Amino acid sequence: MSTFFVLPPRECLEHAVADFVARVLPGLSAPPQVADALLAALEFEANRDDDAYFVHREELAGSGDTAADLMTGFGAEPGDRVTDIGFTGNHRPATARRGVLVARMSGQPVAR
Repeated sequence: MSTFFVLPPRECLEHAVADFVARVLPGLSAPPQVADALLAALEFEANRDDDAYFVHREELAGSGDTAADLMTGFGAEPGDRVTDIGFTGNHRPATARRGVLVARMSGQPVAR
């Protein structure tokens, strides 16, 4: 069983990390690579207990059906967990919708 984290676009995460660095280390700026390094470390940690995959929203096919896009583009299967992370900005926490992929019904994959 795998867990797929659907992340906001890279640019949004880069801005969030840069904003965080500016607040905790005034006068320093974070290059875009800091967000990539942070995600790599988090993905490594997430893989200790489970097969975890980080997918940026712009990497999905864009069909409007996240479950179908994960199944066709990234090999997700029924039983896999999905955490779809939204970005709110303005120093508010991100939203997260969690679900489990279920078998295809009427030819369409669904998440519950």
